Amino acid sequence: MTRARIGLLSSQGYPLLGYVVDRISAVRGTEVLVIIDSKDVTDRDRRLFSERTDGGLFPRPFDGGSYHSATVDDHNGEDALRLIREEQIDLLVNVCTPRRIRSGLLSEPRFGVINVHPGVLPKYRGASCCEWAIYYDDPVGVSAHFMDEGLDSGPIIFTRTLDVTPGQTYSQVRVGLYRLWADACGEAVAEVLDRGLTPGALPPQPGAPVFKPIPEALLIEVKDKLERGAYRTGR
Repeated sequence: MTRARIGLLSSQGYPLLGYVVDRISAVRGTEVLVIIDSKDVTDRDRRLFSERTDGGLFPRPFDGGSYHSATVDDHNGEDALRLIREEQIDLLVNVCTPRRIRSGLLSEPRFGVINVHPGVLPKYRGASCCEWAIYYDDPVGVSAHFMDEGLDSGPIIFTRTLDVTPGQTYSQVRVGLYRLWADACGEAVAEVLDRGLTPGALPPQPGAPVFKPIPEALLIEVKDKLERGAYRTGR
């Protein structure tokens, strides 16, 4: 059986990379290449992950030894495009690339580029989608979709929601969402390969506003709402 070659677009210090590699490597009939961008995650991003998880999820960034990998200057650059062609990558997966992906990269692999967004599309695009969903009493979840040049706007493959129980803390919800996200990355790869999906095979995503990072005052309200058991999932 011909094995599908999967490229993962990530950076050296991304704390969830190891979990995603495990999930996608477990998909039957795949070979995984981790494509590391020279631009690393920022100190702010590391601090945000630590604050969100509060020690509840052990970081597993790139360790340089156990993965088939290559490093490029820029995921949008000629060296990355050349690597994808030489390695005959069938499908790319965005695992928190530090770049805004451009059309040249999007059109390179035969199945396209997929992303798992930590929000329920099409309503929740942009930043802090978990927090905004709790604030508005909507389900927290993730959405697998094909990427286009917009922001979280490509055709949706599937959505999955997180079961949030009354009294859970903010960090418990965030850890659960990170785990759901990693699982969905593997599920999305399997779905695309099993069904032979491409962006053109799915309906376009309807338009929606893009959320900005939630202000600190509202984040405090979200945390308090969870701990008081006042969050209603909207289901």
